[in-house]
Amino acid sequence: MRSVLALCLGVCMLSSCSSTPEEGAPEFRASRVIERMAGMEDTPDWATGAKVMWKDGKLVYFANIMTMSGDSRPEACMKAAALDAKTQMLRYIKENITTSGQLDEASAADDPAFESITAFLSQGAISGASVKQRYYEIREQSDTAGSRVLKIRCAASIAVKEALLAKQLRDATSPKQKGNAEIRQKLLDAQKDFIDNL
Repeated sequence: MRSVLALCLGVCMLSSCSSTPEEGAPEFRASRVIERMAGMEDTPDWATGAKVMWKDGKLVYFANIMTMSGDSRPEACMKAAALDAKTQMLRYIKENITTSGQLDEASAADDPAFESITAFLSQGAISGASVKQRYYEIREQSDTAGSRVLKIRCAASIAVKEALLAKQLRDATSPKQKGNAEIRQKLLDAQKDFIDNL
């Protein structure tokens, strides 16, 4: 009886030792919101990061999320997110159009239409986009060492008319120099598919 009891006790001690974290190892805990923008009880759907770009009516929206240290001013963080939104929107469009599967980037790289659209998307030259919503929240989260730190997470959504965005993309795909008509058509098809499927 004693040997059975000793065996059970040994197994219990061994299992409890193996389940305790190593001494000195960082302990990570879930982040939590400790303050939200005035009047907000929850994070708005558009500011969660679940969707990046979408259509609503005749407008195309893009949400940009940014994180700064907890001692940053909310207004400065939201302004930075709004300023960066247009650049991030164009980067997102470029990635989706050039990797759509309709186009072999290697064979299109020297084509004037491909160079023209990628230059347009890289320069952040889109017009007609305006800030529609802004949001911030202060979060307590674990850093890489497991220490709790404060971060401010802010978001800005911008919108541009769908027709205006489509026109700017089409115009950017029509360079002054003539190139491969097939590549140009594939670029136009990829743009249309991208906007239609938002």
